[in-house]
Amino acid sequence: MKNFRTLSLSLIVALVLSLAASGVNAQSKILRVDATHPGGSPAILLTVLGKIFPREVGVSLQINTGQTLTRSVLKFGTDDLDMIHFVPQISPWLKNGQRMYKKLKKKANKAYNSASSIFGFPASAIHIIAWADSGIKTLADIKGKRVFMGPPAGGFYTQVSSYFNVVTGYTPNKDFDAIRLPWAQGVQAMLDGQIDVWLASTAVGSAIINQFGAKKKFVLLGAGKAADSEKWQKVMIEQLLNENATIPAGIYTNQVGGNVRTTAANSFILVRKNLDTDLVYKMVKATWENLDEIHKSAAVLKTLSKANPLAGVNMPLHPGAVKYYKEIGFKIPARLIP
Repeated sequence: MKNFRTLSLSLIVALVLSLAASGVNAQSKILRVDATHPGGSPAILLTVLGKIFPREVGVSLQINTGQTLTRSVLKFGTDDLDMIHFVPQISPWLKNGQRMYKKLKKKANKAYNSASSIFGFPASAIHIIAWADSGIKTLADIKGKRVFMGPPAGGFYTQVSSYFNVVTGYTPNKDFDAIRLPWAQGVQAMLDGQIDVWLASTAVGSAIINQFGAKKKFVLLGAGKAADSEKWQKVMIEQLLNENATIPAGIYTNQVGGNVRTTAANSFILVRKNLDTDLVYKMVKATWENLDEIHKSAAVLKTLSKANPLAGVNMPLHPGAVKYYKEIGFKIPARLIP
């Protein structure tokens, strides 16, 4: 009887340990992901990868949209985040504890050193919208108006402040009222007539812009001839690592006016640095080997190109990503080798 009890106890312990191990293993197959507004191409891409990765890699993505990237990225420092899309102009601020990280230098630096990049792409063009009947026809007309400029503490504010300054010389809260709200609330505020101008960085052809056209006619404001200036080249292209872009006339419902010259922001994907190398290798491989499926999933994802897999990337690569790019013979810039 004593031997039977000992054996039974051993089996119970083994079963508990087995279940515990299974729980840990199951938990490890869910990656925590943060993204900004769901209509943006980075969030759409992550959603598509959320369908591909379970099939190809055996991991699922738990995606939280509507987040502020500058805040979310700090979660890498506490191992509370596995994946996020990011923008290159924020990387040096995070690394050096500048701008919005000035009072959070240690947390920011730890987060920077806890994250690694895997790929990048030209993600989104800045769209600036005013109602066609508002009398606002150019960016110069926003003086004294209420202008939505993204979430509080978000990096988007800095980028569009530079955009406005280069084109008009205007400064937020001096020449116009800068309204800071979460993305979803910003859209609703525009639809409800609480603000005069709404803007966001989203892919050309994005469905989120058609929400405004569904209400009434709108005009897209842009850089115009300022996009040819030396200041534009220095600030928007060289400093912010953006690209020039054109939003075609008539691409959106109830869009009035001609082609609009603007700037397109590159975006790149970060993962937790201590994620398993083989896992990240499989994630990167699955992304590029299913590129046709990604392109067919949404027109806004056609800017993702295997010919330029590191567009905008300015943080060191994850070893798993390095393994894949070396395997396919892609030359990795020395500055991105971890």
